[in-house]
Amino acid sequence: MKVVIADDSSTIRIKLARFLKDLGHQVIGEAENGFEALKIITHQKPDLVTLDLVMPELDGLSTLRAIRYENKEVLIIMISSAATLANEQAAHQAGANAFLKKPFDKDSLNSVIHKVCERKKTGDAA
Repeated sequence: MKVVIADDSSTIRIKLARFLKDLGHQVIGEAENGFEALKIITHQKPDLVTLDLVMPELDGLSTLRAIRYENKEVLIIMISSAATLANEQAAHQAGANAFLKKPFDKDSLNSVIHKVCERKKTGDAA
């Protein structure tokens, strides 16, 4: 899959890129805020976006809503250390396909990607 990573932490972006490449995915763009993410997504047309909840300039939920306004098909995994029930519910209501808590490892990332891909294949809601 072609993936765009949006996270204000360069450490997390590097970790995600490495994990995604190890899992056989192609990272086609990285952004450190929501505005950058939207530009990349519009031009690159990814299959999957990993989106941090807390980012400067345009936060993850606002970015998610903007993505969903234009694109209902792209898979979106919200990733955050602020993994409260309220944040998870807000992300799902805004259109996230999954929510992954930081810190995460390659296996948990792979599991979440697999689940959202299976749901998309079977037509189940997020």
